[in-house]
Amino acid sequence: MPSFIKDKLMNARPYSLITPFAALAISLASPLALAHAPSGYSGWSWSGNIEHINIDPEVAKRRDVLLSEEATAFGIAAEYFTDSGDLTYLLGLSYIMYNDNNELYQYVYDDWDDTVSYEESDASAFMAVAEAGQKIRFGVDHMNFFSARGGVSGIFASERSIANCSNCASENLDIDGGLYGVVGLGHSFNYLDVELQFQQYFTGDLDNSLRLKISGSF
Repeated sequence: MPSFIKDKLMNARPYSLITPFAALAISLASPLALAHAPSGYSGWSWSGNIEHINIDPEVAKRRDVLLSEEATAFGIAAEYFTDSGDLTYLLGLSYIMYNDNNELYQYVYDDWDDTVSYEESDASAFMAVAEAGQKIRFGVDHMNFFSARGGVSGIFASERSIANCSNCASENLDIDGGLYGVVGLGHSFNYLDVELQFQQYFTGDLDNSLRLKISGSF
């Protein structure tokens, strides 16, 4: 195992230690699941998700960052699935709301109603993701599934700023995405899938996350 992945797993938060066991489960379950996987279809699905993200503690407390170690994200994604053992490919975009520990404050003049207010900044970012992996179906009518993917994320427009104020002070927040693995457990309700996913980062400034994902195919 590469040393940077080993170090990331050794320093992960307690609930992220399920990752090695999930990998073992994938290796044991894949041959059986492929034998029973549904075939003869492919198409697109759209999804929405809410995510609880843990930021690397050392990054969060840096003087040029000063954020809480936890953040919330809302995302959308497009996913293409194939009939080759339920292989899936996903592209997504999320909006991250950081918990700020170093807010900016400034008086803001509103031209519209000729008033002045004392405003507080927000810290936020956008994150683009790309994933590829497999959905392993099991249970009655194969309506349950276990997913395993690898992915990469990139964070952009990450800043601390005051909303609706073009000339107010702002600060860039240097936080990077990276390579990650994700495992999930879900259930299909006809054309609607509900899935709980765990994501572990191996590179970058994020630690791990829990994600609730709802998707529909067409």
